[in-house]
Amino acid sequence: MRVETESALLQLLRSRKLEAEVVEVLCIFWMAAKGLGYSPTAELAESILKPSPLSDLLVTSCGLSIQANNASLKEVPEDFEIPDDFNGVQGVDLPKIFRTSMSRLEVYSGLPFVRQMAFEWTENRAAYPDAPYQGDAGHFIRPLGDGFIGQLSTRTALRAISAYLRTMAVAKHFWKMPPELADQESLLALPLHPTLALLKPGRPDWFPEPTDFDGDTEAIETSFRTLLARVAAARHGDELIAFNSPVVMSMERCVEVSLVRWSQVAGGNIDDADLAAHLESFWTRRQALSSKTPEPLSTTTLVVPPTLEQLVDKACKAWPLAGTLDFDRMGYLQHDLYPSRLFFPTMSGLHEVEITLRDGQLEVEVENQVVADLCYWNAGWGPARPRQLRGNCGTALISRGKAYRKSIDAESRSLRAFYLWQIRTLQRSGSFDEFSETLATGTIYV
Repeated sequence: MRVETESALLQLLRSRKLEAEVVEVLCIFWMAAKGLGYSPTAELAESILKPSPLSDLLVTSCGLSIQANNASLKEVPEDFEIPDDFNGVQGVDLPKIFRTSMSRLEVYSGLPFVRQMAFEWTENRAAYPDAPYQGDAGHFIRPLGDGFIGQLSTRTALRAISAYLRTMAVAKHFWKMPPELADQESLLALPLHPTLALLKPGRPDWFPEPTDFDGDTEAIETSFRTLLARVAAARHGDELIAFNSPVVMSMERCVEVSLVRWSQVAGGNIDDADLAAHLESFWTRRQALSSKTPEPLSTTTLVVPPTLEQLVDKACKAWPLAGTLDFDRMGYLQHDLYPSRLFFPTMSGLHEVEITLRDGQLEVEVENQVVADLCYWNAGWGPARPRQLRGNCGTALISRGKAYRKSIDAESRSLRAFYLWQIRTLQRSGSFDEFSETLATGTIYV
């Protein structure tokens, strides 16, 4: 079916009316080229009728030459006024980060980035004159009841992201923005993170049973120890560093389980019984891991580990062995993964950590040695999710041996290890009521 599929996708590409729509289709070709050895036809570049700096990056990454077409670009008129609907969709139909990025560039350069984006938003309304907003997105969410949020794939979002990309093209062509900066800013409009694009879902055999994590604190801790034992049996010599997933997903009850391994040295001022309450803010703030990349669309992500001083909580003298990835190159169609699902080893004291994809899961490498891997699975995909849940998917970060914490182990003979856990339970009695939320936290020393 390759020839037929290629022909159908090229036809789809030619029919796209918005720059963001073009990028989404191009990502299919890009994924095939990067993951399956596909050699794109020259017809691919010729089929792009709505180019942008981001589509140029994708085409170049596929090994093809771009065909410059700036004839349709024009600067915002002096008398243009920002329409109310442009301001109204910010933070509602799409994240405010696009508008924020425009404001930041405007302050830095003195050029009208925000007005240009609003102008492009007004201009691309003509792409779908009969339905520029694609109807009522709430139509698909309201039957689920109160308290649900939808996925970011509405036409309103695509129009706004397209306006953002057009503004980057105008800045590059008319305002002489450095090409490298324009490319970097365009990555905000990626549908898929290049390192995460080829992830394959696979629920592990040791996944908890739906009846686990019920009952009081003692019963919950027993379930956690059972989970750790299952991982140890399946991965002899390895350690579960982080786990975050819904384990129950129904219309009346949802249970989300979070678990992160910590290290601690003696001499802290917090009693063991009070440790979970003291560290409760970790679940909302976490430890963000800064990332960079050798090339804009590289499938490898480089993480710069924080120092131990940045990690350690001085009161209890403990630090997390996993942190979450930053928002660099975030894919807007993968927002369920951000930020709570993308845990990677903190690896303090090292210069650089490399994250690559192999066989559908992520591997964490240090000096060509794989020290951990992260797998992911679907846990209840749908058109929406309860507002309190961090995502409809789950992930697990598991070590390869103990090298991921070897350097710190050698520095202290009084090191202890514990897991910080959190259980989020959503409950409702009627199918149209909003979920009530219950949080339970604790620690388990191992």
